[in-house]
Amino acid sequence: MIGHSTERENKQFTERPGDAGSRNSILTGLMFCTLCLVVPGGARAAESIDLSDWAAAEAGTLPESWQLLTFPSIAAATSYEIVQDPVYGPVIWARSQAGAGGIGRSLSIDPASFPILNWSWKIQNTLPRSSLNSESGDDFPVRLMVSFKSAGKNRRGLQDNILCYVWALKEPVGTVAVNPVHRHIKTFVAASGSSRSGSWQEMSRNLVADYRAAFAEEPGTITGVVLMTDTDNTESEAQGWYGPILLRAENEPGSQDLMN
Repeated sequence: MIGHSTERENKQFTERPGDAGSRNSILTGLMFCTLCLVVPGGARAAESIDLSDWAAAEAGTLPESWQLLTFPSIAAATSYEIVQDPVYGPVIWARSQAGAGGIGRSLSIDPASFPILNWSWKIQNTLPRSSLNSESGDDFPVRLMVSFKSAGKNRRGLQDNILCYVWALKEPVGTVAVNPVHRHIKTFVAASGSSRSGSWQEMSRNLVADYRAAFAEEPGTITGVVLMTDTDNTESEAQGWYGPILLRAENEPGSQDLMN
Protein backbone atom coordinates (compact mmCIF):
# COMPACT_ATOMS: atom_id res chain seq x y z
CA MET A 1 0.00 0.00 0.00
CA ILE A 2 1.20 3.54 -0.51
CA GLY A 3 3.26 4.74 2.41
CA HIS A 4 3.66 1.16 3.62
CA SER A 5 5.02 -1.67 1.48
CA THR A 6 5.27 -5.42 1.84
CA GLU A 7 8.64 -6.73 0.57
CA ARG A 8 8.71 -9.89 -1.62
CA GLU A 9 11.48 -11.30 -3.40
CA ASN A 10 0.48 -5.70 -30.86
CA LYS A 11 -0.77 -3.33 -31.46
CA GLN A 12 0.92 0.06 -31.99
CA PHE A 13 -0.51 3.51 -31.36
CA THR A 14 1.17 6.58 -32.82
CA GLU A 15 0.94 10.29 -32.21
CA ARG A 16 -1.70 12.07 -34.29
CA PRO A 17 -1.30 15.49 -35.93
CA GLY A 18 -2.00 18.17 -33.36
CA ASP A 19 -1.03 16.05 -30.36
CA ALA A 20 1.75 17.25 -28.07
CA GLY A 21 5.20 15.98 -28.95
CA SER A 22 5.75 14.73 -25.40
CA ARG A 23 5.36 11.01 -24.85
CA ASN A 24 2.66 11.86 -22.29
CA SER A 25 0.36 11.85 -25.31
CA ILE A 26 0.62 8.08 -25.12
CA LEU A 27 -2.71 8.16 -23.33
CA THR A 28 -4.48 9.35 -26.45
CA GLY A 29 -4.10 5.78 -27.63
CA LEU A 30 -6.56 4.60 -25.03
CA MET A 31 -9.32 6.49 -26.79
CA PHE A 32 -8.91 4.26 -29.82
CA CYS A 33 -8.46 0.84 -28.22
CA THR A 34 -10.78 -1.72 -29.75
CA LEU A 35 -10.56 -4.19 -26.86
CA CYS A 36 -12.57 -2.84 -23.96
CA LEU A 37 -13.52 -4.33 -20.59
CA VAL A 38 -17.02 -3.13 -19.71
CA VAL A 39 -18.47 -3.63 -16.23
CA PRO A 40 -22.01 -2.29 -15.70
CA GLY A 41 -22.33 0.29 -12.96
CA GLY A 42 -25.73 -0.90 -11.75
CA ALA A 43 -24.57 -4.10 -10.10
CA ARG A 44 -21.23 -5.57 -9.15
CA ALA A 45 -20.39 -8.67 -11.16
CA ALA A 46 -17.64 -9.55 -8.65
CA GLU A 47 -15.83 -8.17 -5.63
CA SER A 48 -12.70 -7.57 -7.71
CA ILE A 49 -11.62 -7.23 -11.34
CA ASP A 50 -8.21 -8.48 -12.51
CA LEU A 51 -6.97 -5.85 -14.96
CA SER A 52 -3.57 -7.44 -15.56
CA ASP A 53 -4.54 -10.89 -16.88
CA TRP A 54 -0.85 -11.73 -17.35
CA ALA A 55 -1.48 -15.47 -16.98
CA ALA A 56 -3.70 -15.45 -20.09
CA ALA A 57 -0.81 -14.38 -22.32
CA GLU A 58 1.12 -16.71 -24.58
CA ALA A 59 4.79 -17.12 -23.72
CA GLY A 60 6.62 -13.80 -23.95
CA THR A 61 3.69 -11.88 -25.47
CA LEU A 62 1.18 -9.41 -24.08
CA PRO A 63 -2.40 -10.49 -23.33
CA GLU A 64 -4.83 -9.59 -26.12
CA SER A 65 -6.50 -6.99 -23.89
CA TRP A 66 -3.23 -5.02 -23.57
CA GLN A 67 -1.71 -3.09 -26.45
CA LEU A 68 1.68 -1.55 -27.06
CA LEU A 69 1.81 2.26 -27.15
CA THR A 70 4.79 3.87 -28.92
CA PHE A 71 5.81 7.11 -30.68
CA PRO A 72 7.37 7.65 -34.09
CA SER A 73 9.32 10.61 -32.67
CA ILE A 74 11.15 8.41 -30.11
CA ALA A 75 13.38 5.82 -31.75
CA ALA A 76 14.11 3.79 -28.62
CA ALA A 77 10.85 2.21 -27.50
CA THR A 78 10.58 0.63 -24.06
CA SER A 79 10.25 -3.15 -24.35
CA TYR A 80 7.60 -5.11 -22.46
CA GLU A 81 7.38 -8.85 -22.12
CA ILE A 82 5.86 -11.52 -19.89
CA VAL A 83 8.37 -13.29 -17.62
CA GLN A 84 7.97 -15.81 -14.82
CA ASP A 85 8.43 -14.52 -11.27
CA PRO A 86 8.81 -16.75 -8.17
CA VAL A 87 6.31 -14.65 -6.20
CA TYR A 88 3.55 -13.82 -8.67
CA GLY A 89 4.11 -16.16 -11.60
CA PRO A 90 3.64 -14.27 -14.90
CA VAL A 91 4.53 -10.56 -14.61
CA ILE A 92 5.46 -7.74 -17.00
CA TRP A 93 9.15 -6.93 -17.37
CA ALA A 94 9.90 -3.46 -18.80
CA ARG A 95 13.30 -2.31 -20.06
CA SER A 96 14.07 1.23 -21.21
CA GLN A 97 17.32 2.74 -22.55
CA ALA A 98 16.90 6.48 -23.20
CA GLY A 99 13.48 5.64 -24.59
CA ALA A 100 9.78 5.60 -23.87
CA GLY A 101 6.58 3.73 -24.55
CA GLY A 102 3.91 1.97 -22.59
CA ILE A 103 1.22 -0.67 -22.62
CA GLY A 104 -2.45 0.07 -22.08
CA ARG A 105 -5.95 -1.31 -22.14
CA SER A 106 -9.28 0.40 -22.56
CA LEU A 107 -11.91 0.09 -19.83
CA SER A 108 -15.43 1.17 -19.00
CA ILE A 109 -15.88 0.74 -15.25
CA ASP A 110 -17.87 2.66 -12.67
CA PRO A 111 -15.38 3.81 -10.00
CA ALA A 112 -18.14 4.00 -7.39
CA SER A 113 -18.54 0.22 -7.69
CA PHE A 114 -14.80 -0.52 -7.75
CA PRO A 115 -12.96 2.37 -6.05
CA ILE A 116 -9.92 0.50 -4.69
CA LEU A 117 -6.87 0.00 -6.90
CA ASN A 118 -4.32 -2.62 -5.79
CA TRP A 119 -1.11 -3.30 -7.67
CA SER A 120 2.43 -4.60 -7.24
CA TRP A 121 5.64 -3.33 -8.79
CA LYS A 122 9.41 -3.64 -8.49
CA ILE A 123 12.36 -1.64 -9.86
CA GLN A 124 16.02 -2.29 -10.50
CA ASN A 125 16.97 1.35 -9.93
CA THR A 126 15.68 4.89 -9.56
CA LEU A 127 16.63 7.51 -12.17
CA PRO A 128 19.31 10.06 -11.13
CA ARG A 129 17.68 13.10 -12.79
CA SER A 130 14.05 12.14 -12.32
CA SER A 131 11.79 15.02 -11.20
CA LEU A 132 8.07 15.64 -10.78
CA ASN A 133 8.29 19.31 -11.67
CA SER A 134 10.26 19.57 -14.92
CA GLU A 135 9.74 18.12 -18.39
CA SER A 136 13.46 17.27 -18.58
CA GLY A 137 13.06 15.07 -15.48
CA ASP A 138 9.67 13.55 -16.29
CA ASP A 139 10.89 9.93 -16.33
CA PHE A 140 10.18 7.13 -13.86
CA PRO A 141 11.24 3.47 -13.63
CA VAL A 142 7.60 2.50 -13.13
CA ARG A 143 4.36 4.41 -13.40
CA LEU A 144 0.72 3.40 -13.47
CA MET A 145 -1.91 5.73 -14.95
CA VAL A 146 -5.70 5.53 -14.72
CA SER A 147 -7.87 7.70 -16.98
CA PHE A 148 -11.39 8.95 -16.24
CA LYS A 149 -14.07 10.42 -18.44
CA SER A 150 -14.44 14.09 -17.57
CA ALA A 151 -17.59 15.89 -18.64
CA GLY A 152 -17.38 19.44 -19.95
CA LYS A 153 -13.74 19.29 -21.03
CA ASN A 154 -12.82 20.64 -24.44
CA ARG A 155 -9.29 19.62 -25.34
CA ARG A 156 -7.65 18.54 -28.54
CA GLY A 157 -6.75 14.86 -28.54
CA LEU A 158 -6.91 13.56 -24.99
CA GLN A 159 -10.21 14.29 -23.23
CA ASP A 160 -9.75 12.34 -19.99
CA ASN A 161 -8.39 13.35 -16.60
CA ILE A 162 -5.63 11.06 -15.37
CA LEU A 163 -4.30 9.89 -12.02
CA CYS A 164 -0.65 8.89 -12.35
CA TYR A 165 1.18 6.88 -9.64
CA VAL A 166 5.00 6.82 -9.77
CA TRP A 167 8.13 5.56 -8.02
CA ALA A 168 10.10 8.78 -7.55
CA LEU A 169 13.76 9.49 -6.90
CA LYS A 170 13.56 11.84 -3.91
CA GLU A 171 10.11 13.41 -3.60
CA PRO A 172 8.42 12.09 -0.43
CA VAL A 173 5.66 9.50 -0.60
CA GLY A 174 2.36 11.37 -0.59
CA THR A 175 3.58 14.24 -2.79
CA VAL A 176 1.02 15.27 -5.43
CA ALA A 177 2.04 17.35 -8.45
CA VAL A 178 0.61 18.61 -11.73
CA ASN A 179 2.35 17.04 -14.71
CA PRO A 180 4.79 19.61 -16.18
CA VAL A 181 3.36 19.16 -19.70
CA HIS A 182 -0.32 18.22 -19.27
CA ARG A 183 -2.34 19.83 -16.49
CA HIS A 184 -5.03 17.17 -16.66
CA ILE A 185 -2.51 14.58 -15.38
CA LYS A 186 -2.02 14.65 -11.59
CA THR A 187 0.92 12.63 -10.28
CA PHE A 188 0.97 10.92 -6.89
CA VAL A 189 4.27 9.65 -5.43
CA ALA A 190 3.48 6.08 -4.38
CA ALA A 191 7.06 5.00 -3.63
CA SER A 192 10.33 6.91 -3.35
CA GLY A 193 14.05 6.32 -3.12
CA SER A 194 16.32 3.36 -3.78
CA SER A 195 16.22 1.53 -0.46
CA ARG A 196 13.55 -0.93 -1.63
CA SER A 197 14.90 -1.48 -5.14
CA GLY A 198 14.81 -5.14 -6.08
CA SER A 199 11.86 -5.96 -3.80
CA TRP A 200 8.20 -6.20 -4.74
CA GLN A 201 6.07 -3.42 -3.27
CA GLU A 202 2.32 -3.85 -2.86
CA MET A 203 0.26 -0.68 -3.29
CA SER A 204 -3.34 0.28 -2.54
CA ARG A 205 -5.21 3.49 -3.40
CA ASN A 206 -8.79 4.72 -3.24
CA LEU A 207 -9.25 6.13 -6.75
CA VAL A 208 -12.42 8.03 -5.90
CA ALA A 209 -10.76 9.82 -2.97
CA ASP A 210 -7.63 10.57 -5.01
CA TYR A 211 -9.64 11.90 -7.94
CA ARG A 212 -11.68 14.20 -5.72
CA ALA A 213 -8.50 15.52 -4.09
CA ALA A 214 -6.74 16.02 -7.44
CA PHE A 215 -9.55 17.52 -9.54
CA ALA A 216 -12.14 18.81 -7.03
CA GLU A 217 -14.94 16.94 -8.82
CA GLU A 218 -16.53 13.52 -8.89
CA PRO A 219 -14.83 10.96 -11.15
CA GLY A 220 -16.48 9.80 -14.33
CA THR A 221 -16.18 6.32 -15.81
CA ILE A 222 -12.74 4.70 -15.65
CA THR A 223 -11.73 4.63 -19.31
CA GLY A 224 -8.30 3.00 -19.29
CA VAL A 225 -5.09 2.02 -17.56
CA VAL A 226 -1.51 2.46 -18.81
CA LEU A 227 1.83 1.16 -17.51
CA MET A 228 4.92 3.09 -18.53
CA THR A 229 8.65 2.79 -17.84
CA ASP A 230 10.38 5.73 -19.55
CA THR A 231 13.88 7.20 -19.66
CA ASP A 232 13.93 9.42 -22.77
CA ASN A 233 14.08 12.81 -21.04
CA THR A 234 16.84 11.86 -18.60
CA GLU A 235 18.70 9.73 -21.19
CA SER A 236 19.10 6.98 -18.61
CA GLU A 237 18.31 3.28 -18.22
CA ALA A 238 15.72 1.49 -16.11
CA GLN A 239 14.11 -1.86 -15.54
CA GLY A 240 10.73 -2.31 -13.88
CA TRP A 241 8.36 -5.18 -13.17
CA TYR A 242 4.57 -5.03 -12.88
CA GLY A 243 2.63 -7.72 -11.03
CA PRO A 244 -1.12 -8.13 -10.42
CA ILE A 245 -3.38 -5.10 -10.93
CA LEU A 246 -6.84 -5.31 -9.36
CA LEU A 247 -9.86 -3.08 -8.92
CA ARG A 248 -11.78 -3.94 -5.76
CA ALA A 249 -15.18 -3.09 -4.38
CA GLU A 250 -13.63 -2.45 -0.97
CA ASN A 251 -10.36 -2.68 0.90
CA GLU A 252 -9.10 -6.11 1.86
CA PRO A 253 -9.32 -6.84 5.61
CA GLY A 254 -6.37 -5.34 7.44
CA SER A 255 -5.25 -3.09 4.59
CA GLN A 256 -4.77 0.62 5.13
CA ASP A 257 -3.89 3.74 3.26
CA LEU A 258 -1.12 5.73 4.92
CA MET A 259 -0.64 8.36 2.24
CA ASN A 260 -3.42 10.73 3.31
